[in-house]
Amino acid sequence: MNDSKALTLCFLLATVFLTACSGLGNVCHTNCTQNGGTATLSLTLQAKPLAPPPNTNILSYALAIGGITLTPASGNTVHITGSATFDLMRLQSDSGFLGTFSTTLPAGTYTSLTVALNSATVTYCTSTQGVPGCTPGSVTAVPDSGPSVATITFPNGGLVLTSNEQAGLSVDFNMADTLTVSNQKVTAVNLGPAAVNVLTTITLGSTHPSSLAANQLDYLDDITGTVAVSGNNVTITANYGTITAVADSNTFYSPNCTTLGLALSIACVQANQVASINAILNFDGTLELISYDPFPVPNATKTDWIEGTVSYAPTNSAQFFIVANDASVSTSGSLLPKPFPTGSPITVDLANGATFGVDTQGLNVPADVTNFEGTLAATALLPGQTVALHITNFALTGGLPGGILVTADAVELRFTRVAGTAAIGGNGSSFSLSTTSLPPYFGFTTANQLVELTNGTPPTTNTTFYDGVTNSTNITSGQTYSIRALYFGQLDSFPFVAAKVRQNP
Repeated sequence: MNDSKALTLCFLLATVFLTACSGLGNVCHTNCTQNGGTATLSLTLQAKPLAPPPNTNILSYALAIGGITLTPASGNTVHITGSATFDLMRLQSDSGFLGTFSTTLPAGTYTSLTVALNSATVTYCTSTQGVPGCTPGSVTAVPDSGPSVATITFPNGGLVLTSNEQAGLSVDFNMADTLTVSNQKVTAVNLGPAAVNVLTTITLGSTHPSSLAANQLDYLDDITGTVAVSGNNVTITANYGTITAVADSNTFYSPNCTTLGLALSIACVQANQVASINAILNFDGTLELISYDPFPVPNATKTDWIEGTVSYAPTNSAQFFIVANDASVSTSGSLLPKPFPTGSPITVDLANGATFGVDTQGLNVPADVTNFEGTLAATALLPGQTVALHITNFALTGGLPGGILVTADAVELRFTRVAGTAAIGGNGSSFSLSTTSLPPYFGFTTANQLVELTNGTPPTTNTTFYDGVTNSTNITSGQTYSIRALYFGQLDSFPFVAAKVRQNP
Protein backbone atom coordinates (compact mmCIF):
# COMPACT_ATOMS: atom_id res chain seq x y z
CA MET A 1 0.00 0.00 0.00
CA ASN A 2 1.51 3.40 -0.97
CA ASP A 3 1.91 6.30 1.47
CA SER A 4 -1.18 8.22 0.34
CA LYS A 5 -3.39 5.16 0.75
CA ALA A 6 -1.92 4.47 4.16
CA LEU A 7 -2.58 8.04 5.27
CA THR A 8 -6.15 7.87 3.97
CA LEU A 9 -6.80 4.61 5.81
CA CYS A 10 -5.34 5.99 9.04
CA PHE A 11 -7.54 9.05 8.67
CA LEU A 12 -10.62 6.89 8.27
CA LEU A 13 -9.74 4.65 11.20
CA ALA A 14 -9.24 7.69 13.42
CA THR A 15 -12.81 9.01 13.01
CA VAL A 16 -14.56 8.94 16.37
CA PHE A 17 -18.13 7.80 16.88
CA LEU A 18 -19.39 9.25 20.18
CA THR A 19 -23.00 10.10 20.96
CA ALA A 20 -25.48 10.01 23.78
CA CYS A 21 -28.68 7.98 23.75
CA SER A 22 -30.70 11.15 23.15
CA GLY A 23 -28.77 12.06 20.02
CA LEU A 24 -25.82 14.45 19.90
CA GLY A 25 -26.34 15.36 23.53
CA ASN A 26 -28.67 17.12 25.94
CA VAL A 27 -26.38 19.31 28.02
CA CYS A 28 -26.80 23.04 28.62
CA HIS A 29 -23.72 24.90 29.84
CA THR A 30 -25.03 28.46 30.12
CA ASN A 31 -28.35 30.33 30.30
CA CYS A 32 -29.94 27.16 31.64
CA THR A 33 -32.50 28.62 34.01
CA GLN A 34 -34.94 31.28 32.83
CA ASN A 35 -38.32 32.34 34.12
CA GLY A 36 -39.72 31.83 30.62
CA GLY A 37 -39.64 28.04 30.91
CA THR A 38 -38.25 25.60 28.38
CA ALA A 39 -39.16 24.34 24.92
CA THR A 40 -38.67 21.03 23.12
CA LEU A 41 -36.68 21.06 19.88
CA SER A 42 -36.02 17.90 17.84
CA LEU A 43 -33.32 17.91 15.17
CA THR A 44 -32.69 15.57 12.24
CA LEU A 45 -30.10 15.61 9.46
CA GLN A 46 -30.53 15.08 5.73
CA ALA A 47 -28.36 15.66 2.66
CA LYS A 48 -29.05 17.46 -0.59
CA PRO A 49 -27.81 15.33 -3.49
CA LEU A 50 -25.68 16.55 -6.36
CA ALA A 51 -27.87 18.10 -9.04
CA PRO A 52 -28.82 15.54 -11.69
CA PRO A 53 -26.99 14.51 -13.72
CA PRO A 54 -24.06 14.29 -11.30
CA ASN A 55 -20.66 14.87 -12.83
CA THR A 56 -19.10 12.09 -10.76
CA ASN A 57 -19.95 8.96 -8.77
CA ILE A 58 -20.00 9.64 -5.02
CA LEU A 59 -19.94 6.28 -3.22
CA SER A 60 -19.65 7.60 0.34
CA TYR A 61 -19.56 10.97 2.11
CA ALA A 62 -18.60 10.32 5.73
CA LEU A 63 -19.20 13.47 7.82
CA ALA A 64 -18.26 13.80 11.50
CA ILE A 65 -20.32 16.39 13.39
CA GLY A 66 -18.85 17.76 16.60
CA GLY A 67 -21.83 19.54 18.16
CA ILE A 68 -24.50 22.20 17.77
CA THR A 69 -24.84 25.70 19.25
CA LEU A 70 -27.98 27.86 19.34
CA THR A 71 -27.45 31.61 19.59
CA PRO A 72 -30.28 33.55 21.28
CA ALA A 73 -31.27 37.13 20.45
CA SER A 74 -30.01 38.08 23.91
CA GLY A 75 -28.09 36.25 26.58
CA ASN A 76 -25.56 33.50 26.35
CA THR A 77 -25.35 30.78 23.72
CA VAL A 78 -26.81 27.35 24.39
CA HIS A 79 -24.34 24.57 23.61
CA ILE A 80 -25.49 21.07 22.73
CA THR A 81 -22.50 18.78 23.09
CA GLY A 82 -21.56 15.46 21.55
CA SER A 83 -20.44 14.07 18.20
CA ALA A 84 -21.61 11.60 15.57
CA THR A 85 -20.64 10.43 12.09
CA PHE A 86 -23.09 9.97 9.23
CA ASP A 87 -22.72 8.78 5.64
CA LEU A 88 -24.47 11.58 3.75
CA MET A 89 -25.10 9.36 0.73
CA ARG A 90 -27.62 7.48 2.88
CA LEU A 91 -29.17 10.76 3.98
CA GLN A 92 -30.13 11.74 0.43
CA SER A 93 -33.36 9.83 1.08
CA ASP A 94 -33.10 9.12 4.83
CA SER A 95 -33.03 11.24 7.98
CA GLY A 96 -30.47 10.82 10.73
CA PHE A 97 -31.32 11.64 14.34
CA LEU A 98 -29.39 14.51 15.93
CA GLY A 99 -31.43 14.55 19.12
CA THR A 100 -34.32 16.03 21.08
CA PHE A 101 -33.51 18.84 23.49
CA SER A 102 -36.08 19.92 26.07
CA THR A 103 -35.41 20.45 29.77
CA THR A 104 -32.19 22.37 29.04
CA LEU A 105 -33.45 24.58 26.18
CA PRO A 106 -34.75 27.96 27.43
CA ALA A 107 -37.78 29.36 25.64
CA GLY A 108 -36.97 32.49 23.62
CA THR A 109 -35.87 33.78 20.25
CA TYR A 110 -32.81 32.22 18.59
CA THR A 111 -31.05 33.99 15.74
CA SER A 112 -28.82 31.21 14.44
CA LEU A 113 -27.72 27.59 14.67
CA THR A 114 -24.06 26.61 14.35
CA VAL A 115 -22.79 23.11 13.57
CA ALA A 116 -19.19 22.02 14.14
CA LEU A 117 -17.98 20.08 11.09
CA ASN A 118 -15.11 18.06 12.51
CA SER A 119 -14.06 16.07 9.43
CA ALA A 120 -15.23 14.54 6.20
CA THR A 121 -14.02 11.92 3.75
CA VAL A 122 -15.53 11.53 0.29
CA THR A 123 -15.04 8.29 -1.66
CA TYR A 124 -15.72 8.52 -5.38
CA CYS A 125 -14.88 6.86 -8.69
CA THR A 126 -14.81 7.63 -12.38
CA SER A 127 -16.69 5.64 -15.01
CA THR A 128 -17.77 5.47 -18.62
CA GLN A 129 -21.39 6.17 -19.53
CA GLY A 130 -23.14 2.95 -20.53
CA VAL A 131 -20.50 0.69 -18.94
CA PRO A 132 -21.52 -0.80 -15.57
CA GLY A 133 -19.15 -0.19 -12.68
CA CYS A 134 -16.35 2.15 -11.76
CA THR A 135 -13.31 2.33 -14.02
CA PRO A 136 -10.85 -0.27 -12.66
CA GLY A 137 -8.60 1.23 -10.00
CA SER A 138 -10.47 4.55 -9.87
CA VAL A 139 -12.11 4.31 -6.42
CA THR A 140 -10.44 7.05 -4.35
CA ALA A 141 -10.94 8.52 -0.87
CA VAL A 142 -10.39 12.27 -0.41
CA PRO A 143 -10.25 13.85 3.08
CA ASP A 144 -11.43 17.40 3.75
CA SER A 145 -9.17 20.43 4.03
CA GLY A 146 -9.74 20.79 7.78
CA PRO A 147 -12.43 21.25 10.44
CA SER A 148 -14.72 24.27 10.48
CA VAL A 149 -18.11 25.48 11.61
CA ALA A 150 -21.21 26.25 9.54
CA THR A 151 -23.86 28.70 10.71
CA ILE A 152 -27.50 28.96 9.71
CA THR A 153 -29.09 32.36 10.30
CA PHE A 154 -32.80 31.98 10.95
CA PRO A 155 -34.95 34.24 8.73
CA ASN A 156 -37.86 36.47 9.68
CA GLY A 157 -36.53 37.60 13.03
CA GLY A 158 -35.29 34.21 14.22
CA LEU A 159 -36.54 30.91 15.59
CA VAL A 160 -39.09 31.63 18.32
CA LEU A 161 -39.60 28.87 20.87
CA THR A 162 -42.28 29.53 23.47
CA SER A 163 -42.56 27.86 26.85
CA ASN A 164 -43.65 24.20 26.50
CA GLU A 165 -43.60 24.45 22.69
CA GLN A 166 -42.71 21.33 20.71
CA ALA A 167 -40.91 21.99 17.42
CA GLY A 168 -38.72 20.21 14.88
CA LEU A 169 -36.08 21.16 12.33
CA SER A 170 -34.17 19.12 9.75
CA VAL A 171 -30.64 20.35 8.98
CA ASP A 172 -30.09 19.98 5.23
CA PHE A 173 -26.42 19.55 4.19
CA ASN A 174 -25.61 20.61 0.61
CA MET A 175 -22.93 18.12 -0.48
CA ALA A 176 -22.22 19.82 -3.82
CA ASP A 177 -21.31 23.09 -2.08
CA THR A 178 -18.33 21.39 -0.43
CA LEU A 179 -16.89 19.57 -3.46
CA THR A 180 -14.51 20.57 -6.22
CA VAL A 181 -14.99 18.21 -9.18
CA SER A 182 -13.05 18.06 -12.43
CA ASN A 183 -13.54 15.39 -15.11
CA GLN A 184 -15.46 13.18 -12.64
CA LYS A 185 -12.65 13.43 -10.08
CA VAL A 186 -13.18 15.00 -6.65
CA THR A 187 -10.09 17.16 -6.24
CA ALA A 188 -11.05 18.80 -2.92
CA VAL A 189 -13.52 18.55 -0.04
CA ASN A 190 -13.96 21.97 1.55
CA LEU A 191 -15.72 22.38 4.89
CA GLY A 192 -14.34 25.90 5.31
CA PRO A 193 -15.73 29.41 4.74
CA ALA A 194 -15.93 28.92 0.97
CA ALA A 195 -18.79 26.46 1.55
CA VAL A 196 -21.16 29.33 2.33
CA ASN A 197 -24.43 27.57 1.51
CA VAL A 198 -23.61 24.20 3.02
CA LEU A 199 -26.44 24.22 5.62
CA THR A 200 -30.08 25.20 5.57
CA THR A 201 -33.00 24.18 7.77
CA ILE A 202 -36.38 22.68 6.95
CA THR A 203 -39.24 23.25 9.38
CA LEU A 204 -40.83 19.91 10.20
CA GLY A 205 -44.48 19.38 11.01
CA SER A 206 -47.82 20.08 9.38
CA THR A 207 -46.42 22.70 6.98
CA HIS A 208 -43.95 20.22 5.49
CA PRO A 209 -45.52 17.76 3.00
CA SER A 210 -45.02 14.07 3.77
CA SER A 211 -47.00 10.89 4.44
CA LEU A 212 -46.71 11.52 8.21
CA ALA A 213 -49.62 12.28 10.50
CA ALA A 214 -50.18 15.78 11.91
CA ASN A 215 -48.51 15.00 15.25
CA GLN A 216 -45.35 13.56 13.66
CA LEU A 217 -42.16 15.33 12.56
CA ASP A 218 -39.92 13.03 10.52
CA TYR A 219 -39.01 9.49 9.53
CA LEU A 220 -35.80 8.03 10.98
CA ASP A 221 -34.77 5.53 8.35
CA ASP A 222 -33.00 2.18 8.21
CA ILE A 223 -31.11 2.44 11.50
CA THR A 224 -29.01 -0.71 11.76
CA GLY A 225 -27.30 -2.09 14.83
CA THR A 226 -27.39 -4.42 17.81
CA VAL A 227 -30.69 -4.69 19.67
CA ALA A 228 -31.81 -4.65 23.29
CA VAL A 229 -35.47 -4.97 24.29
CA SER A 230 -37.51 -4.20 27.40
CA GLY A 231 -41.26 -4.63 27.07
CA ASN A 232 -42.21 -2.66 23.95
CA ASN A 233 -39.07 -0.51 24.09
CA VAL A 234 -36.60 -1.48 21.37
CA THR A 235 -33.10 0.01 21.75
CA ILE A 236 -30.67 -0.17 18.89
CA THR A 237 -26.98 0.72 19.02
CA ALA A 238 -25.97 2.02 15.61
CA ASN A 239 -22.79 3.56 14.23
CA TYR A 240 -23.92 7.08 15.16
CA GLY A 241 -25.47 6.40 18.57
CA THR A 242 -28.07 4.56 20.58
CA ILE A 243 -31.79 5.27 20.27
CA THR A 244 -34.95 3.73 21.68
CA ALA A 245 -38.25 3.42 19.80
CA VAL A 246 -41.54 2.10 21.17
CA ALA A 247 -43.42 -0.66 19.34
CA ASP A 248 -47.20 -0.45 19.14
CA SER A 249 -50.11 -2.06 17.32
CA ASN A 250 -49.03 -0.44 14.02
CA THR A 251 -45.46 -1.81 13.98
CA PHE A 252 -44.66 -3.92 10.91
CA TYR A 253 -42.45 -6.99 11.45
CA SER A 254 -40.54 -8.11 8.36
CA PRO A 255 -40.59 -11.58 6.75
CA ASN A 256 -37.13 -12.15 8.28
CA CYS A 257 -38.92 -12.78 11.58
CA THR A 258 -40.57 -15.81 9.99
CA THR A 259 -37.25 -16.87 8.41
CA LEU A 260 -35.74 -16.97 11.90
CA GLY A 261 -38.71 -18.97 13.27
CA LEU A 262 -40.02 -16.02 15.29
CA ALA A 263 -43.48 -14.51 15.60
CA LEU A 264 -44.60 -11.44 13.66
CA SER A 265 -44.88 -9.48 16.91
CA ILE A 266 -42.71 -7.91 19.58
CA ALA A 267 -41.62 -11.49 20.32
CA CYS A 268 -39.52 -11.26 17.13
CA VAL A 269 -37.26 -8.75 18.88
CA GLN A 270 -34.46 -10.65 20.60
CA ALA A 271 -31.54 -9.27 22.61
CA ASN A 272 -28.26 -9.01 20.67
CA GLN A 273 -29.93 -9.44 17.29
CA VAL A 274 -28.61 -7.31 14.45
CA ALA A 275 -31.60 -5.55 12.97
CA SER A 276 -32.76 -2.56 10.97
CA ILE A 277 -35.52 -0.33 12.29
CA ASN A 278 -37.58 2.49 10.86
CA ALA A 279 -39.07 4.94 13.32
CA ILE A 280 -41.18 8.07 13.44
CA LEU A 281 -40.06 11.11 15.40
CA ASN A 282 -43.07 12.58 17.20
CA PHE A 283 -43.59 16.22 18.20
CA ASP A 284 -42.79 15.45 21.84
CA GLY A 285 -39.47 13.84 20.90
CA THR A 286 -40.57 10.24 21.45
CA LEU A 287 -39.84 7.64 18.77
CA GLU A 288 -42.46 5.25 17.40
CA LEU A 289 -41.23 1.96 15.94
CA ILE A 290 -42.89 1.54 12.53
CA SER A 291 -40.92 -1.46 11.27
CA TYR A 292 -38.54 -4.09 12.64
CA ASP A 293 -36.29 -6.19 10.42
CA PRO A 294 -33.84 -8.67 12.00
CA PHE A 295 -30.92 -9.80 9.85
CA PRO A 296 -30.78 -13.56 9.22
CA VAL A 297 -27.61 -14.63 11.04
CA PRO A 298 -26.02 -17.91 9.88
CA ASN A 299 -23.91 -18.14 13.04
CA ALA A 300 -25.55 -16.59 16.09
CA THR A 301 -22.25 -16.38 17.99
CA LYS A 302 -20.85 -13.90 15.44
CA THR A 303 -22.94 -10.86 14.59
CA ASP A 304 -20.59 -8.56 12.66
CA TRP A 305 -22.15 -7.09 9.53
CA ILE A 306 -20.77 -4.57 7.04
CA GLU A 307 -23.00 -2.77 4.56
CA GLY A 308 -21.66 -1.17 1.41
CA THR A 309 -22.10 -0.34 -2.26
CA VAL A 310 -20.76 -2.60 -5.01
CA SER A 311 -18.26 -0.43 -6.88
CA TYR A 312 -16.72 -2.56 -9.65
CA ALA A 313 -18.46 -5.04 -11.94
CA PRO A 314 -17.38 -8.41 -10.44
CA THR A 315 -15.26 -10.58 -12.70
CA ASN A 316 -14.29 -13.23 -10.14
CA SER A 317 -16.90 -15.74 -8.94
CA ALA A 318 -15.55 -15.62 -5.37
CA GLN A 319 -14.52 -11.97 -4.95
CA PHE A 320 -15.99 -8.47 -5.30
CA PHE A 321 -15.47 -4.92 -4.05
CA ILE A 322 -17.59 -2.54 -1.99
CA VAL A 323 -17.30 0.88 -0.41
CA ALA A 324 -18.53 0.60 3.20
CA ASN A 325 -21.25 2.96 4.41
CA ASP A 326 -22.42 1.26 7.61
CA ALA A 327 -21.55 -1.54 10.02
CA SER A 328 -23.06 -3.45 12.94
CA VAL A 329 -20.38 -4.41 15.44
CA SER A 330 -20.87 -7.42 17.70
CA THR A 331 -21.21 -6.60 21.39
CA SER A 332 -18.43 -9.04 22.28
CA GLY A 333 -15.61 -10.69 20.38
CA SER A 334 -16.06 -8.44 17.36
CA LEU A 335 -13.81 -8.87 14.35
CA LEU A 336 -14.34 -5.25 13.26
CA PRO A 337 -12.33 -2.18 14.32
CA LYS A 338 -13.86 0.49 16.51
CA PRO A 339 -14.56 3.04 15.24
CA PHE A 340 -15.53 1.42 11.96
CA PRO A 341 -13.91 3.15 8.93
CA THR A 342 -16.98 4.38 7.03
CA GLY A 343 -16.15 5.15 3.41
CA SER A 344 -13.36 2.57 3.10
CA PRO A 345 -12.99 0.52 -0.08
CA ILE A 346 -13.09 -3.17 0.89
CA THR A 347 -12.19 -6.39 -0.93
CA VAL A 348 -14.71 -9.16 -0.18
CA ASP A 349 -13.93 -12.87 -0.46
CA LEU A 350 -16.91 -15.22 -0.44
CA ALA A 351 -16.64 -18.17 1.95
CA ASN A 352 -17.35 -21.63 0.55
CA GLY A 353 -21.10 -22.09 0.35
CA ALA A 354 -21.86 -18.42 1.03
CA THR A 355 -25.59 -17.75 0.75
CA PHE A 356 -27.36 -14.84 -0.93
CA GLY A 357 -30.76 -13.34 -0.08
CA VAL A 358 -32.94 -10.25 -0.51
CA ASP A 359 -34.08 -8.14 2.42
CA THR A 360 -37.51 -7.44 0.92
CA GLN A 361 -39.04 -6.04 4.13
CA GLY A 362 -42.42 -7.02 2.71
CA LEU A 363 -42.26 -4.61 -0.25
CA ASN A 364 -43.55 -5.43 -3.73
CA VAL A 365 -40.62 -7.17 -5.41
CA PRO A 366 -40.27 -8.71 -8.90
CA ALA A 367 -41.16 -12.35 -9.46
CA ASP A 368 -37.54 -13.17 -10.27
CA VAL A 369 -36.39 -12.15 -6.78
CA THR A 370 -35.54 -15.82 -6.22
CA ASN A 371 -32.69 -15.41 -8.73
CA PHE A 372 -30.80 -13.63 -5.96
CA GLU A 373 -31.34 -16.34 -3.38
CA GLY A 374 -29.25 -19.38 -2.53
CA THR A 375 -25.59 -20.13 -3.28
CA LEU A 376 -24.46 -17.78 -6.03
CA ALA A 377 -21.29 -16.46 -7.62
CA ALA A 378 -20.09 -12.92 -6.95
CA THR A 379 -20.77 -12.15 -10.60
CA ALA A 380 -24.48 -12.12 -9.75
CA LEU A 381 -23.90 -8.68 -8.17
CA LEU A 382 -24.35 -5.38 -10.03
CA PRO A 383 -22.51 -2.09 -9.55
CA GLY A 384 -24.74 0.25 -7.55
CA GLN A 385 -26.32 -2.49 -5.48
CA THR A 386 -26.04 -2.16 -1.71
CA VAL A 387 -25.36 -5.37 0.19
CA ALA A 388 -25.04 -6.36 3.84
CA LEU A 389 -22.27 -8.89 4.54
CA HIS A 390 -22.05 -11.29 7.47
CA ILE A 391 -18.34 -11.16 8.29
CA THR A 392 -16.26 -14.17 9.34
CA ASN A 393 -12.82 -12.58 8.87
CA PHE A 394 -11.47 -9.01 8.80
CA ALA A 395 -7.87 -8.08 7.99
CA LEU A 396 -5.87 -4.94 7.30
CA THR A 397 -3.53 -5.78 4.47
CA GLY A 398 -1.49 -4.01 1.83
CA GLY A 399 -1.78 -4.43 -1.91
CA LEU A 400 -5.59 -4.34 -1.98
CA PRO A 401 -8.01 -1.45 -2.62
CA GLY A 402 -8.42 0.31 0.71
CA GLY A 403 -6.10 -2.15 2.40
CA ILE A 404 -9.02 -4.09 3.92
CA LEU A 405 -9.91 -7.71 3.17
CA VAL A 406 -12.98 -9.44 4.60
CA THR A 407 -14.57 -12.86 4.22
CA ALA A 408 -18.36 -13.13 4.15
CA ASP A 409 -20.59 -16.19 4.44
CA ALA A 410 -23.86 -14.34 3.74
CA VAL A 411 -24.79 -11.54 1.31
CA GLU A 412 -28.12 -9.71 1.69
CA LEU A 413 -29.33 -7.31 -1.00
CA ARG A 414 -30.32 -4.10 0.78
CA PHE A 415 -31.23 -0.53 -0.04
CA THR A 416 -29.41 1.64 -2.57
CA ARG A 417 -29.71 5.41 -2.19
CA VAL A 418 -29.77 7.38 -5.41
CA ALA A 419 -31.16 10.68 -6.70
CA GLY A 420 -32.44 11.51 -10.17
CA THR A 421 -34.99 13.42 -12.20
CA ALA A 422 -38.47 12.00 -12.64
CA ALA A 423 -39.10 11.29 -16.32
CA ILE A 424 -42.65 10.00 -15.68
CA GLY A 425 -44.70 11.10 -12.68
CA GLY A 426 -46.28 8.86 -10.09
CA ASN A 427 -49.39 6.86 -10.95
CA GLY A 428 -50.06 5.28 -7.57
CA SER A 429 -47.86 2.22 -8.05
CA SER A 430 -44.72 3.50 -9.78
CA PHE A 431 -42.83 6.36 -11.40
CA SER A 432 -39.71 6.53 -13.59
CA LEU A 433 -36.33 8.20 -13.24
CA SER A 434 -34.48 9.49 -16.28
CA THR A 435 -31.45 7.34 -17.04
CA THR A 436 -29.31 10.34 -18.00
CA SER A 437 -29.94 11.95 -14.59
CA LEU A 438 -28.48 9.03 -12.61
CA PRO A 439 -24.84 8.37 -11.63
CA PRO A 440 -23.02 6.96 -14.69
CA TYR A 441 -21.40 3.97 -12.91
CA PHE A 442 -24.78 2.19 -12.92
CA GLY A 443 -24.14 1.71 -16.65
CA PHE A 444 -27.73 2.31 -17.72
CA THR A 445 -28.42 2.07 -21.45
CA THR A 446 -32.26 2.06 -21.47
CA ALA A 447 -34.20 5.34 -21.47
CA ASN A 448 -35.96 5.37 -18.08
CA GLN A 449 -35.72 3.31 -14.90
CA LEU A 450 -38.98 2.21 -13.27
CA VAL A 451 -39.35 2.76 -9.52
CA GLU A 452 -41.91 0.36 -8.01
CA LEU A 453 -43.97 1.65 -5.07
CA THR A 454 -45.80 -0.36 -2.41
CA ASN A 455 -49.23 0.67 -1.15
CA GLY A 456 -49.53 -1.33 2.03
CA THR A 457 -51.36 -1.00 5.33
CA PRO A 458 -49.12 -1.55 8.35
CA PRO A 459 -48.95 -3.60 10.47
CA THR A 460 -50.30 -6.24 8.04
CA THR A 461 -48.31 -5.10 5.01
CA ASN A 462 -45.43 -2.71 4.55
CA THR A 463 -45.68 0.50 2.53
CA THR A 464 -43.54 3.13 0.79
CA PHE A 465 -43.07 6.35 2.77
CA TYR A 466 -42.87 9.88 1.34
CA ASP A 467 -41.07 13.08 2.29
CA GLY A 468 -41.50 16.37 0.45
CA VAL A 469 -44.66 14.96 -1.17
CA THR A 470 -47.69 13.45 0.55
CA ASN A 471 -48.15 10.45 -1.76
CA SER A 472 -47.06 8.92 -5.05
CA THR A 473 -49.49 10.87 -7.22
CA ASN A 474 -47.72 14.10 -6.20
CA ILE A 475 -44.51 12.90 -7.88
CA THR A 476 -44.14 15.05 -11.00
CA SER A 477 -41.83 14.85 -14.02
CA GLY A 478 -38.89 17.23 -14.03
CA GLN A 479 -38.47 17.25 -10.24
CA THR A 480 -35.51 15.71 -8.38
CA TYR A 481 -36.25 12.72 -6.14
CA SER A 482 -34.04 10.65 -3.87
CA ILE A 483 -35.01 7.05 -3.22
CA ARG A 484 -34.04 4.30 -0.78
CA ALA A 485 -34.67 1.23 -2.90
CA LEU A 486 -33.71 -2.35 -3.66
CA TYR A 487 -31.90 -2.33 -7.00
CA PHE A 488 -32.44 -5.37 -9.27
CA GLY A 489 -30.90 -4.09 -12.52
CA GLN A 490 -32.05 -2.08 -15.53
CA LEU A 491 -33.43 -5.08 -17.41
CA ASP A 492 -35.60 -6.30 -14.54
CA SER A 493 -39.35 -5.70 -14.51
CA PHE A 494 -38.82 -3.68 -11.30
CA PRO A 495 -35.36 -2.05 -11.60
CA PHE A 496 -35.92 -0.21 -8.30
CA VAL A 497 -38.27 -1.12 -5.41
CA ALA A 498 -38.63 1.96 -3.21
CA ALA A 499 -39.07 1.94 0.56
CA LYS A 500 -38.77 5.75 0.73
CA VAL A 501 -39.14 8.62 -1.75
CA ARG A 502 -38.05 12.18 -0.98
CA GLN A 503 -38.64 15.22 -3.16
CA ASN A 504 -35.60 17.38 -2.61
CA PRO A 505 -36.21 21.04 -1.75
